[in-house]
Amino acid sequence: MAVKPIPEGQHTITPYLGIKDAGKAIDFYKAAFGAVEMFRLDSPDGRVGHAELKIGDSSLMLADPCDMEGGLVSSQSLGGAAIGLHLYVDDVDARFAQALKAGATQVRAVENQFYGDRSGTLKDPFGNLWFVSSHVEDVSVEEIRARAAKLFGGQ
Repeated sequence: MAVKPIPEGQHTITPYLGIKDAGKAIDFYKAAFGAVEMFRLDSPDGRVGHAELKIGDSSLMLADPCDMEGGLVSSQSLGGAAIGLHLYVDDVDARFAQALKAGATQVRAVENQFYGDRSGTLKDPFGNLWFVSSHVEDVSVEEIRARAAKLFGGQ
């Protein structure tokens, strides 16, 4: 049997985060978003060399930053959020509250959006933004454009 170019259970693109204290981030993502640790390889110094998590049907890779050329840096070292992750969940209000309880900070409260999602924005303790959403209304592209124009003062 031939080896698949995209491993079973993976999608074509997977976020890969560089996070100082990646082990603590893994614990946070488990508590906040129900992540499941699929694989973890610690370096000899105890830092996370590579880890793979599953949140819902999607994968997330992360590691502690490394000094190798071309290696990962962290959002924390940049002074602002370098990464934003969009997370669809069944119940945005419950998951948002769960993430806050686990240590996330609210950036924008959960509310219905003109494009058909109910969503809010969180910042995790590691400097990354999470746009947490539940889809609540199917809206055509034309209607999204009309609503956006009205919302932003166009028509």
